[in-house]
Parts: sequence; C-alpha cells; structure tokens
Amino acid sequence: MKKKLFIGSSTEELKLAQAAKALLDADFDVTIWNNPLWESAVFKINQNFLSDLMKATLMYDYGILLGTADDKLEYRGTEVLQPRDNVLFELGLFTGRLGQSKVALITEKTVKFPSDLQGITLARFEKTDSLSFITAVQQVGSVFKGSSDSEVNFFPSVTLAAVYFENLLRPICKYVIENRGFEVDGENYSKCRVRIIIPRKISEDVNIQFQKLKASYIMKEVSFKYAGRPRHISIDTRINDNTLEFVDFPTIITGINHAISNLMPNDFNALSQDYEAILERELSRFATTLKLLLVKNDFEEMVVIERKDNR
Repeated sequence: MKKKLFIGSSTEELKLAQAAKALLDADFDVTIWNNPLWESAVFKINQNFLSDLMKATLMYDYGILLGTADDKLEYRGTEVLQPRDNVLFELGLFTGRLGQSKVALITEKTVKFPSDLQGITLARFEKTDSLSFITAVQQVGSVFKGSSDSEVNFFPSVTLAAVYFENLLRPICKYVIENRGFEVDGENYSKCRVRIIIPRKISEDVNIQFQKLKASYIMKEVSFKYAGRPRHISIDTRINDNTLEFVDFPTIITGINHAISNLMPNDFNALSQDYEAILERELSRFATTLKLLLVKNDFEEMVVIERKDNR
C-alpha cells in the first residue's frame, strides 16, 4: 500500500498544492487539504476544523506544508514575508504528531520563517522558476521514501508494540534459543515458533473478542521462569506440523482504542468511518513495529504474525 501524504497550503496557492500532488501521486496516496470528496476530505462539512486536523494527523504518514509568501509582517523594524498562520500552525501540529522526519516545509526563498523551525525537512524554491519548485518537491519525496518506519514517533501502537515485544516475545524467543527448544509433558520440542493473532478490527470489549478467536484453537497452557522476572511467564501452546507453537492474542492492543479516544477531540464520533480508518492504521502499525523489532533482534524466523477476521 502507498503511504498516505497530506499537503497543506493557503487558499491562494492551491495550484501549487495541486502541482505538488501531481509530482508525488506515483509514490504516495496524496490528499490536498481542500479535497471535496467526502471519503477522503480532510475538512468535513459542518465539522470543527481543529478536530478535523487532529484526525488528519493520525490518518497520514507524511505531511507537506507549502510556505508561500502570503502575509507581510514587521520583524525587528524590517518588513518581511511569511506563510499564513494556519500553514505554520498545521506544520507544528503535524510535526508534533508524526515527528520531524515525516513532515516537510516547502517554502519560497523570499519567506522569513521562525528559527524554531530549524531541524525540520526544508526545501526552497523561487515562485518564478517552475523547475525549482519541481526540484524541491522531488527532494522532499525522496527524503520521505528513504525514511524508515522504525523511527520513533508518537503513535500509541508503536509504544504498545514495544512493550509487548519486551514483556513477551523477547523472553519466549530467548528462552527457546538458550534451552535449544521447549519441554512440554516430558517431551522436548526443538522446533518452536510463536504465533501472534491480531484481529482485523478492535471491538469495544477486546477480551471477549479474543475469547471468541481463541475458541477455535485447542491449546495447552505452559509456563516458564525467565531471568529477571518475579513471576513465571504463562502462554498457550499447540502442536502444529511437529512444531510447538506458542499462541498469543495480544489484549494489550485495547490500549490503542483508549489512546485514540484521548488523543482526539471530545466531539469526535468513535463510530465514524474516520475512526475505523485510524484504528485500522494503528493495528497495522502495531504489527509493523513488532516485525521491525523482531528483525532488529534476529527473531523474525521464530515468530508468525497473523491478522485474522472476527468470527
């Protein structure tokens, strides 16, 4: 799937935003702030603009803000040009949520911008030189394409995945490696793997949801002592193709629901399509983060992550 990219600009410079979209469409799923289609519109009819922006910061992977010379102001006795206040506000909002490496400011060379913006991805162009604008957009596109999903960001799914990895996946994998397998009922299984079952959607009661999924498996609970832990680690197992499978349904993902609810404005409708889209992206980020952590720790061949429909 293409990564989703948001483009913000002043109303006066929509043509530039459309030109940037045309340059980036091949590599990203691009939405301009004024998109009129209801399904992909950022600003919905009769809805609060700030609420819509906060939702957008959870729905997009990258953000580009076009900083054109729209407003004049006096700076230390000198008249300078700067972008519209709403463009700078959106730049700060997206940077705070996505992180510096996932947001860029493409600005005219004549524009004065705050020193606080030092450190973000910045590309400059001349309004009278269309080639310089094309080059600036392509430079930012290349930076985004080269960015890593493993970079730290502020999505709840990333934190929850890291906690889940450290508290369950790492201990199981290390125990199996150090003991050259796992013993169940007096029999040692040298072939072992971990199967993580993640639902495609999160219901209001994740525990009941997982109990329904779990009912389709015949499993035996085992436990083992792991160094540095005050308690034994317990997990369900089954034998599948002469391999001992540790099977887990990570109820920790219920935290995604709670986190999104707290991150969004009070008037945000949790039953909306936007909410479902944000939730799905967070579940995907949870799975992606786990995979990256497994690769980083050389456990990827020991763990299977499965997305499963609710039954």
